[in-house]
Amino acid sequence: MAEKVAKKEGGKKGVDICGMSDMGGVKFFNVVLESANGDLDLISAVLEGMNAPVDEAAEERKGGAGHLGKMLLSAGDKTVALLCNIPAELAEQYPHVKASAWMDKLVEAAGGKVVKREDSENLIKVLIEGDSEKGLFPLKMRDAAQTSGFAFLRENGLIPDDDSDDDYIPDPEAAGIEW
Repeated sequence: MAEKVAKKEGGKKGVDICGMSDMGGVKFFNVVLESANGDLDLISAVLEGMNAPVDEAAEERKGGAGHLGKMLLSAGDKTVALLCNIPAELAEQYPHVKASAWMDKLVEAAGGKVVKREDSENLIKVLIEGDSEKGLFPLKMRDAAQTSGFAFLRENGLIPDDDSDDDYIPDPEAAGIEW
């Protein structure tokens, strides 16, 4: 049941970031999740929903974000799960953006003990343990990582400046997404 909910959230968030990308040209996103509960299997299910091809015949659009760079962030009761996905085509377009550098920045900001890390060519998953005795609460850790992720995107010129002359810059908060 939890996996189904996670895939559904992924499908909805995938459509949201596709729309934002189409309107604003942004190709990289930090996405805070509700359903994954700091779990690597569930955060993977969210990614599956986000990257699923859009079924044009379906009543509701879902997925379609396989071509975008994503950092997914999820806080549970005891852990923070992070997942970075930069498709190969996008990695070629933006060779200065390394998934490992993006992930390392968030891991450092979150603090806590990394209890699991899985690296592959276009995907990195990390699980970080909180420690309430040291003041490391997963929700606060996730928020610190999210702030750091936004800074990483800005530092690498992957999001428009606030004072940009672009006519339209989508409001990510309206979609529940942090650039």
